[in-house]
Amino acid sequence: MKKIFTLFILLFMFLTSAQSVFADNIIPVNNTISVPNIKDFAKSYKTSSENLLYLLLSALNEHNYLIEEIQFKTGSVLFKVSTKEFIASVSSKDGYNSFIKIVPADNNYNFSPALLQKLHNYIETNNKINFQKIL
Repeated sequence: MKKIFTLFILLFMFLTSAQSVFADNIIPVNNTISVPNIKDFAKSYKTSSENLLYLLLSALNEHNYLIEEIQFKTGSVLFKVSTKEFIASVSSKDGYNSFIKIVPADNNYNFSPALLQKLHNYIETNNKINFQKIL
C-alpha cells in the first residue's frame, strides 16, 4: 500500500512539473491590435502646409489627444494618445498641395489604425476651412 501511495505521488509530481515546462513555450497572440495600412501614415491634401498644420492641431484638440510639442518652422507636432507618442510632420509640395505624415515616435507600429483614420477624416471634412492670421 505504501509503494502504491509513493508511486502515485511521484506520478503526480511528474505530471505537474511537465505542465509547467510546456506552459512556458506558449506564445501569446494579441488579435485586438493590428498594424495600420501603409497608406494611413502619409496622405496628400489640396491645401497649404500652414493651413494643414492648423487643421492637424484642431483635429488633435477635437479628439482630446495631448499635444506635447509644436514646431511651427519645421511643421512637426509631437502628440500623445494614452501612453503612445506620435510625430506628425506637415510638408509642402507646392503652394496649393501639401502632405502629412504621422508615425509613432518609438517605431512600434502595433496600434489601432482607427487613431490615424480619425485624424484624416477630420482633416478631410474640414479641409474647406481657411485659417487667417489675426494681427
